[in-house]
Amino acid sequence: MVDASFSPAVAILTRAPSSGGKTRLFASLGRSPDPALLSALLLDTVDGVAAEGVRRVIAVTPPEACAEVRRLAPNVDVVPQPEGDLGDRMRGVMAALFDAGAPAVALIGSDLPHVTPAVIVEALAIAASDRDTLVLGPADDGGYYLIAAGRLSDVFSGIEWGRGRVLEQTEEAGLREGLRVRRLAPLSDVDNVDDLRRACASGRARRTAAWMSAQATADGR
Repeated sequence: MVDASFSPAVAILTRAPSSGGKTRLFASLGRSPDPALLSALLLDTVDGVAAEGVRRVIAVTPPEACAEVRRLAPNVDVVPQPEGDLGDRMRGVMAALFDAGAPAVALIGSDLPHVTPAVIVEALAIAASDRDTLVLGPADDGGYYLIAAGRLSDVFSGIEWGRGRVLEQTEEAGLREGLRVRRLAPLSDVDNVDDLRRACASGRARRTAAWMSAQATADGR
C-alpha cells in the first residue's frame, strides 16, 4: 500500500525506460527505442508535476523494474503497477492511493514533459472539493492526458484503450456512475516527432530538449 500521508497525490504511470515503449514516437523519429529519451521524458514529467502539498508517485511496469526507476528518481515514491490491462492498472494505482488516505488522486502518463504544476493543482483541487466530479484533461488523439477524482469509481472498465474514443467513453462511464465531468484545458502528450518538438519548444522539457539537441548534433556529423 502506498503511504500518501493524507495529501493529494499524483501518480505517473510508466514503463521502465529499459523496457521500451512509445513505439509511435520512435517510428516517427525513425529510431529504435532509446532508454535515454524515455528517461528524459519521465524525469521532465516528474519535475513538471512538482507542486507544494502534492505527493508524487511513479507507478512502474514491469514490477521488477522498480529498482531501475528508483535509481533515476530517488526522491520520489516508486511503486509497482498491478497486473491487468491499462484500466485495471490505473484503477489499482488510484485505489491504493485512496486506501492510503489521499483525499484526491490524479493519474498521468510519463510523456508530459511540458506539464505544469498548475495543471496538477487545478485538477486535484477540483477533485478534492467535490468527490462527485471526475476531472479529465483532453488530449489531441481522443484520449486524455490526466484523470483525477476524489473517490474511486468504475470509469476504467469497457474502455477501448488506444482508440480514438477513450475520452468520450470515459465521460460516458463517469455519467453512468453519477459523476459530473469537468474538462481541463487540452494538452498533447508526446506521441510523435511534432509533439516532441512542441514539448521542447515549451521551455519546460529541459532533459528532453537536451536529448533532441544531442541527436541533432550527432545526425549532423
